[in-house]
Amino acid sequence: MTSPDASPGTYLLLLACKHVAVLTIGRLGVMTTRPGYYLYVGSAFGPGGIPARIGHHAKRAARPHWHLDYLRMKADLVDAWCVFDAHREHDWARTLLQDRDSALALRGFGSSDCGCLTHLFYCQRKPGIEKLETLLACTLTRVTLPRQG
Repeated sequence: MTSPDASPGTYLLLLACKHVAVLTIGRLGVMTTRPGYYLYVGSAFGPGGIPARIGHHAKRAARPHWHLDYLRMKADLVDAWCVFDAHREHDWARTLLQDRDSALALRGFGSSDCGCLTHLFYCQRKPGIEKLETLLACTLTRVTLPRQG
């Protein structure tokens, strides 16, 4: 379910990568993807809120701007969840970093404007929503992904 307005919040994206690929992530450096799943933690407190940010990430950018735009060139967006209340991005990143089922994917990814080690995590197996809600101590709202044309 998507918020009907431009509500701000914190979001969690699930991406699937089928192949090994070497990507240059802007000035961050080189990343080698692995087959499996990636969890990306972000926030959308600017214009358009969650719907605008998820809409951006659902498309493959012609001119990558954010770190995630580069990864989207090789990884498919599978699912998106959010909370429309507090800014939880950094708490979620610290929690996922300590989880035994996720691993730091690339130091500094999505976190160049904060003190987190990363906002991108690799999972060999697809994480279930129940586990994520328990781990992150919240009820996540599924965001309807825009149709790809």
